Amino acid sequence: MSQSALEFEYYELAVPPRYRVDLAAYMRTCDQNYCRLLKLVPALESGRPSYTGDIPAVGSRWEFVSDKKTNNKMIIRVRLLEFFKYTSTLEISVSFGFPKWTPAPLMLVRMYHDAATAEPLSYQGHRQVPAKSLLPNADMYHQDEKRQINEFLAEWLDWCSRPGVIARSSDILCVD
Repeated sequence: MSQSALEFEYYELAVPPRYRVDLAAYMRTCDQNYCRLLKLVPALESGRPSYTGDIPAVGSRWEFVSDKKTNNKMIIRVRLLEFFKYTSTLEISVSFGFPKWTPAPLMLVRMYHDAATAEPLSYQGHRQVPAKSLLPNADMYHQDEKRQINEFLAEWLDWCSRPGVIARSSDILCVD
């Protein structure tokens, strides 16, 4: 095999395929996250145009706690930060079970009630994460960081609906 053929073969192996944003899959996950949130916290349904019941107060909180039978005790907290006619902003945090040297995950999520979709706005304080990042980049984002954050939210919400997870609303929680 010639030297140029070997160099070309090495180059093909060294360059990964170009990342392409799959917008349909991303939006599908956002739509599913919206449905998951409504299933977990029915009070958030009040943002939908067809809703006629009580509107939750800003600052309302919900907790999802694993029961004592499991070794993996985790608490996911959902707090309503803003509530408007067509949008709601939630703060979703995970606590308990993380080492003291690492910050617990925290995510801001915007629910668009008219479009029936929920999109993560920030993760760990990082806002406006691009849909596609060039490598390398100053923020150390993966190429598909935004998609990964969205799927991580989906995993959190799926965990909340597992058997053995207890839901508590703000009316029985001590809030500061």
